[in-house]
Amino acid sequence: MPFLLAGDGGWEGSVSWRKPILFGVSTGMTLCSLGWLAGHLSKRSLDTFFAWATSISLVVEVGLITLQRWRGVASHFNHATTFDTQVDHAMLVLICVAVVGILYFCVRSFGKLSLDADYLIAIRSGMIFLVASCVIGFVISVYGYQQVAANLSPETVGNSGVAKFPHGVAIHALQILPAIVWGMRRFKFQRWQTKIVTWSASISFAFQIAFACYQTANGLGRFQLETTTSVLLVVLALLTAAPPITAFILNKMLRHSA
Repeated sequence: MPFLLAGDGGWEGSVSWRKPILFGVSTGMTLCSLGWLAGHLSKRSLDTFFAWATSISLVVEVGLITLQRWRGVASHFNHATTFDTQVDHAMLVLICVAVVGILYFCVRSFGKLSLDADYLIAIRSGMIFLVASCVIGFVISVYGYQQVAANLSPETVGNSGVAKFPHGVAIHALQILPAIVWGMRRFKFQRWQTKIVTWSASISFAFQIAFACYQTANGLGRFQLETTTSVLLVVLALLTAAPPITAFILNKMLRHSA
């Protein structure tokens, strides 16, 4: 943040402090969530290997992104020099290693976990969305390289589509869904109410990803609405707002009747 205040680089563009900051925060949150998941797994010998492989690969990737910002050049889709090409290829290898680790823990999350049913819904849905985010990330990369080869922006789809929009929507369900469960427990909601809201939030995330993919694929900005996306947003709003409100009302009614 001091770099932004000092005027050394901005927040937007391919060469900015936004990228290493956001990648660092996002990576840290993801690794903390995976560590929390790993702590509730029945232990297997491969867990430690994949935990270290995933952690090291993601941390080194953030380090390379930060290095490129210090050098004043773009970190992604940059083949201007031999060194830049090597950095770009190294980051691709690192993210592939991380994705293998994420897939491993996603599969493991559907085995025996020392968590209650509401947390199980949250963590398993979150892992599915994290894998979906990784798949979207690979699609973005392929598209970006094609755009660069055609001397076009790798970050824009069509007129106004934002290539990274679907990836960003999906990636942090792994933190948000368990946080919903934790919050509802703090407010003493009953377990069945928490499960309903968590399922609703998971379905809501699916609609958010569908909305983001539709907008991007059709070259539309994040909130450049048309008929289809307006319907998606209405459904999304209902899925997001209705179950928590209903659970809150029922919770109040049950407390008063007790």
